[in-house]
Amino acid sequence: MHYHLALAALLAILAAAMFYGVLRTLGVPWIHALVIGALAIVFPWSDSTRLWVSADQVTLSIFLMLAGMLLALVGLRRGGWQWHLGAACLYLLSILTYEVTLPVVACAGALYCLYAGWRRSRSRWLVDIAVAIVAGAWVGAHTARTASGAHEDIEHLKQIVSAGSTLLGRAGMAVGPVETTLVLVVIAVGLALGLGVCLFAPGRLRRSRGWDLRSWLALTMGGIVLAGLGWAMFVPADPYYTPTIFGEANRVNGLAAFGLILAVYGTFGVFGSLIGQLVQRRALGVATGVTLALGIVLFGTYLHVLRRHIEIWNLAFFAETYVIGKTQERLPELPPGTTLFVSDYPANQSPNVPILAATWDFDGMVKLEYDDSSLSASPVLPGLSLSCGKSDIALEGEGTAEVTGEYRAVRLLNLTTGERAAPESRRDCRKVIGRYTAGPLYLSPGY
Repeated sequence: MHYHLALAALLAILAAAMFYGVLRTLGVPWIHALVIGALAIVFPWSDSTRLWVSADQVTLSIFLMLAGMLLALVGLRRGGWQWHLGAACLYLLSILTYEVTLPVVACAGALYCLYAGWRRSRSRWLVDIAVAIVAGAWVGAHTARTASGAHEDIEHLKQIVSAGSTLLGRAGMAVGPVETTLVLVVIAVGLALGLGVCLFAPGRLRRSRGWDLRSWLALTMGGIVLAGLGWAMFVPADPYYTPTIFGEANRVNGLAAFGLILAVYGTFGVFGSLIGQLVQRRALGVATGVTLALGIVLFGTYLHVLRRHIEIWNLAFFAETYVIGKTQERLPELPPGTTLFVSDYPANQSPNVPILAATWDFDGMVKLEYDDSSLSASPVLPGLSLSCGKSDIALEGEGTAEVTGEYRAVRLLNLTTGERAAPESRRDCRKVIGRYTAGPLYLSPGY
């Protein structure tokens, strides 16, 4: 696991570095681009992309997409198609790695147009769209998913917009009670004031130097668009794929997090610029100082949340370690083909931070620790119960696949009391089955 965490950290740094490169190419001052990149590394509500092995490809896909975008922008500046051909290859690899980047690739041409104009960008944009169509078709043909209708997709879109708004609020105020409405109002007021100055006091902007109010407004609105594109691919997916702050489910925010950070930091820049214009003297220095101060405070709050998450995940890991240790202590040997059911233990440390809730984890632990792939292991989770059949014991519950084990090949273990049983008949099973029930859903409701 140490190698995996090192790889996850490396991927996060590489993705942030590419993000920094894209921002610098677009003209964002280096100090602001650096803070934005740092915020992307420590954003605390896509942590499953760092901790969960099967979610690593999200960060890898984002890195490939951002690297391609950097190449494309450099190619527009320098001329020559070789740069964009390299970008197209990286875009293709990105979508094939994890299709969440497909909407960004398809819409990248809009950024090209803002950067270099329509005439120089249109042919490159067509290449990107072709890449997105081909890669999307391949992914769609090779991905199994539950079919849904237009009504279900619209309802899921509403859920994504609602949950995404909550997450945007959390991205701007990471600690304390969730103040989504307050943060959204602050962002809206910042955009309204900034647009008002641009429309009704353009003379002030002509006197400003470097990265000005218009640039911050563009960055803020671009961040909102990027967040939306980062969630777009999940609209036709299962309802489970909805923005959330919790545990393993927050991998949905892997790409959207970059947009949320841009939107929040861009708002800081808008207010910094407005304050700088009020001061007039050393306006640029004041604007930079205000923006950086707010960004550094936000960085500190993100670290505070991360420390809490680290403690929660570590506690879950220790609880899982106890499970396998207790199992081997009470059942030092399991005959080949044994079906093991364990009970009376928490399913999660907190919502979506599993101890036993991810059933494939426990089954895998047992197979590895006993060095026997013929074994089968399942926890009794909330909503599931054991029943005594004529020839086997079944673990069943509404909406889940039934797991069965034949008598004499089943072992029962209560992880709280240490009690164990090996029923050989329905009669034996009925005598003990009531002592093997589900534990609590989670130990702590917060995350």
